[in-house]
Amino acid sequence: MNPESSASDSPPLLEVRDLRVAATLRDANGKAHDVPIVRGATFMLRAGRALGLIGESGAGKSTIGLATLAYGRGGCRPCGGQILLEGTDILALDDAGKRALRGAKVAYVAQSAAAAFNPAHRLEEQLLELPLARGLCDRRA
Repeated sequence: MNPESSASDSPPLLEVRDLRVAATLRDANGKAHDVPIVRGATFMLRAGRALGLIGESGAGKSTIGLATLAYGRGGCRPCGGQILLEGTDILALDDAGKRALRGAKVAYVAQSAAAAFNPAHRLEEQLLELPLARGLCDRRA
């Protein structure tokens, strides 16, 4: 069997359709305004394949990556479109459903170790924290 044909025939592992992300900003009077920062991101990833997002600094790559976890930082949040993980729209899940997926089915790997790890804690403890909390393994494993 040709691995290329089997990967292309399989259903998408992740499908992002018309993803929109907004940031909430406040004007001089303190009034909140939503400002679109990602408009219409659409892509698909099949099992066994790799996908890279490229662009200039500030283009939204990390914002899109975090949005695929239904997560935003710094006042940003997904505000439209669909993010289908194995056919489930994670944007439609409640908070508990989203938390259950994070770390168990999908994870974000930051491009910078400084952004991902806290130097005040041992690296081993930080790497073990999520698998232990999710019951994916025990400390010995």
